[in-house]
Amino acid sequence: MHRPAIAPAQAELFKRAFRRHAAGVCVVVVHDEAGPVGATMTSVASVSADPAIVSFSAASSSRLALALADGARVGVYVLSAAQRPVATALARPGPGAFDAALGWDVLPDGRLALTGAASQLHGRVTNRVPAGASVLALMQVDEVVVGDPDVRPLVHHDRDYWELAQPATASRLR
Repeated sequence: MHRPAIAPAQAELFKRAFRRHAAGVCVVVVHDEAGPVGATMTSVASVSADPAIVSFSAASSSRLALALADGARVGVYVLSAAQRPVATALARPGPGAFDAALGWDVLPDGRLALTGAASQLHGRVTNRVPAGASVLALMQVDEVVVGDPDVRPLVHHDRDYWELAQPATASRLR
């Protein structure tokens, strides 16, 4: 049984504090013999550019965490604002989570592509680190697909999905 390292009242405040942290929304998908296993998450982060490594965390008891063996093939899909239905479908995976109607397409090598994603990162799990009731996974990226630079990202804040407005200034780098 997992015991919080801080008092329950402080644990609740910790959760409330992070609800105020706006974060980009991604879908992480593990490709295994049984088919794709995925989840919507906001914990994806860049760790290194050389070599390209990203991290993400999942609840230790989740199907995704159980599929995250070292060497497992993984796809990370950065969602655009138009992909709220994808985020919703994979927040509580079930039948239809990977339907073509949501934009999923199966590549010749069996991996998935997601039409309309802001970007896609494909690679393999290199490390898993137990972290409380979660597991932190490191993925070495071996393929990057950058989508349309004009799509707006899907953002999660205070238990809801948001679309960003236009930038305050027109000076953005591409």
